[in-house]
Amino acid sequence: MIAKLRGIIEQIHENSIVIDVSGVGYLVHSPIKVINKLANKGEIDSLIIETIVREDQITLYGFKDEQEKYWFNLLLKVQGVGAKTALNTLSVFTPQELENIITLDNKSALTQIAGIGMRGASRICSELKDKTINIISNNDDPSKNKNSALVGLGYSPHETYAVISKMDIQDKNKKVEEMIQITLKMLAERKNK
Repeated sequence: MIAKLRGIIEQIHENSIVIDVSGVGYLVHSPIKVINKLANKGEIDSLIIETIVREDQITLYGFKDEQEKYWFNLLLKVQGVGAKTALNTLSVFTPQELENIITLDNKSALTQIAGIGMRGASRICSELKDKTINIISNNDDPSKNKNSALVGLGYSPHETYAVISKMDIQDKNKKVEEMIQITLKMLAERKNK
């Protein structure tokens, strides 16, 4: 299973790239937002890879950070959402924007994505509502969440996102202060392993 690729960006297409790793060119499908963050053609860069194996093919999907990969896999769990729609979604919205949209149940925003109508948007919102890690504070400001609070305490966004995404649903329904305490405990246990 391929988890990461580092090599020379050989070709850049609209929804994919070819990355040369020691003379082997890998075709990697990526959201437009990811492709726009890559180094220029002929330069070295790396991608976090999600490998999907089907009966007739092996397909690589590339991302610059764990949040993008997390949301790609989350979207694939929604009935009727395939890899192409998941990539289209991450081409339009960042993971944080997507999380806020789902938390606020903003179905009309999701209909901007190619391949998603109102029915698909409703399904995404309802099926992923409990899977988001964004907690809206008492002043209804969706940008204030526990992830940013933990980053303020010195933890990396990658570290906090990885731990928060593994929280139980009942923990995610607690007050922000309680959730931060639970997350801090999980982060401490993770460091001690």
